[in-house]
Amino acid sequence: MSFFTSLVFSAILLGCTYTLVAIGYCLFFGVLDVVVFCSGDIAVFGAFSIISAYIMLYDLGLFQVLPIAVTTMIILAVAALLCALLSILTYRVSIKPFERSSALMPLLSTIALGTVIREFLGLMFRPLLISVTAPLTKVADPINITSGRNPQAMPKLIAPDGSIEIRNFIIIGVTFLIILLLFLFLNRTKMGLSMQAISQNKDLAYMNGINVRKTINITFVIGGILLAIGGFLLGSYQSVVRFDTGSLYGSKGFSAAVVGGLKSIWGAIIGGMLLGFVEVFVSGLIPGGTQYQNIIAFLVVIVFIVFKPEGILGEKVIEKV
Repeated sequence: MSFFTSLVFSAILLGCTYTLVAIGYCLFFGVLDVVVFCSGDIAVFGAFSIISAYIMLYDLGLFQVLPIAVTTMIILAVAALLCALLSILTYRVSIKPFERSSALMPLLSTIALGTVIREFLGLMFRPLLISVTAPLTKVADPINITSGRNPQAMPKLIAPDGSIEIRNFIIIGVTFLIILLLFLFLNRTKMGLSMQAISQNKDLAYMNGINVRKTINITFVIGGILLAIGGFLLGSYQSVVRFDTGSLYGSKGFSAAVVGGLKSIWGAIIGGMLLGFVEVFVSGLIPGGTQYQNIIAFLVVIVFIVFKPEGILGEKVIEKV
């Protein structure tokens, strides 16, 4: 693989980790017109949930009796359930009470909730886990748990016996599979069409008999599941996860959504890939560019906000005075 090809591949891989969080932002904003700023923290919570579920299943001995693919699906299901519950809790606690308040209130509330999630992971992660030392034949040695405020090793659940290239191909494949399933859900199911109707005009959706409250709840469930998978892919890609990476990860996802268009799923995909390409090519082509990649990536976001605030695929909203 040539140097340029490897850069493109790495950019797509990094873009995949941003895309799912960006899609979560778009789903939440579409039905509520509210930016849920704790989305990145929910994704990191999902990554920590995977580590916790891994340790618990290891202690129960399920890795010895079940194929690793089955145990991986069980672990993902546990993390998805926990993130879905946390996502619903976010709506009920941080957004719904402020529906009749200023739009600034739910924004500040979700930022505060993100801080609560981060500190919870930092303080409570260690006491929840039990060290394991029993021999294991189907997976690598169990990860060592120190403290939630220290970098935690992510279990090698994606291609545990394969190469890094195989793992990366699987991450990209899983991301595009999720995008395909989400596209089919939004365009081929009644609930998906209801979500789109609310995104376009909530009042008209009410008038047409759509159960807006139920649709919003289901949207947050789906968003929580997507964020759990996003946290899993991010942790698998980086091999480690920290309790406080949710703020930066969420900022990247939000930036990708803004660049693509906050109400456009396809825009979120384009924005996530664009940020991934900018960061990888800056770090790969500019000497010492790794320390500047975040600066340049956010400068690109600022340029879009100034010259195309609606995003690449967003629609201009003209208000008559």
